[in-house]
Amino acid sequence: MRARPILLLTVVAALLVLAPAAAATCIKQHSVRIASGTSPNGLPWTVEGSIRNNGNSCREWLFGMDFELTGATNWGWGTGIPAGGHLRGGFEIDAFDDLQEDGTTRIFSGSVGGEVAKVMATLSNNKHLTFHPRSPSAQLRRKITWLRNVRYFVTYYPPEAFVTGVSTFSASGQLLYRDRSFEGLRM
Repeated sequence: MRARPILLLTVVAALLVLAPAAAATCIKQHSVRIASGTSPNGLPWTVEGSIRNNGNSCREWLFGMDFELTGATNWGWGTGIPAGGHLRGGFEIDAFDDLQEDGTTRIFSGSVGGEVAKVMATLSNNKHLTFHPRSPSAQLRRKITWLRNVRYFVTYYPPEAFVTGVSTFSASGQLLYRDRSFEGLRM
């Protein structure tokens, strides 16, 4: 009689321990072109999203975005997301400010969360650069879950100043995030 409750308790404990592993979904490493364009002086740029398993477990995926900016620094970032999911709400900003090799323009590029409708960068000359980040296409977001809830930007501006602060805003104009001492990768 006593063995039955112990057996039942063991089965329940095993189910609780193994349940997360059963829900884990492995994914094959791959990337998808999200956007491409041309700089003001005719050089191409691309933004790609990438995904792979994060570590030895399939419980979490590593989502990343890569910015290939011809004539400037190529860079990227990555963060863990739940397997089968997408970037969490509240993702603030991951960005890079760079001067093109020929010195004609600066490029401010990066990613923000899906709730961000406007980015305002404060420049070293106290002027502001305001723009609206873009989502991957609706077709990509429907087809690829991990591309939901993220927006990207590639913005060119005159080289007289550089980004020193950044603020993000919702569609209703609510301030979501502010960094007055932006130290994102800057060249």
